[in-house]
Amino acid sequence: MMNILVIDDEELICWSLKRSIEKHAGHYVSCVYNGNDALEKINKDQYDVIITDLRLPDINGADLVRKIKELNIDTPVIVVSAYFSQNTVNDITSQGVFRCINKPFQIEDVLSGVREAVEGSFPSAV
Repeated sequence: MMNILVIDDEELICWSLKRSIEKHAGHYVSCVYNGNDALEKINKDQYDVIITDLRLPDINGADLVRKIKELNIDTPVIVVSAYFSQNTVNDITSQGVFRCINKPFQIEDVLSGVREAVEGSFPSAV
């Protein structure tokens, strides 16, 4: 069983991802609603996959990804957002983001991203 961290300020999205990933993939999912809480958990616990939104109340998702990578954490990061621009996608993928998924998303896109991240498949955008 994998340990996954979901970071999104929308509690319904966190709950939905947690429920779906646990039910369909059998992984354990922790949820936090802002970047500072995420960094605290990442410093304390080890995660197999991190799923984050770009727009968080306290830190930009791209900056959060940068901070995660500065900690030398090689955990695959999947970014979900309704606000991707080509510059943003280029920026975060150059930082090593595993996959970008547009909101609204199909849960299968996220489950597929988690499977591929765990298996180490080639990153892509959806």
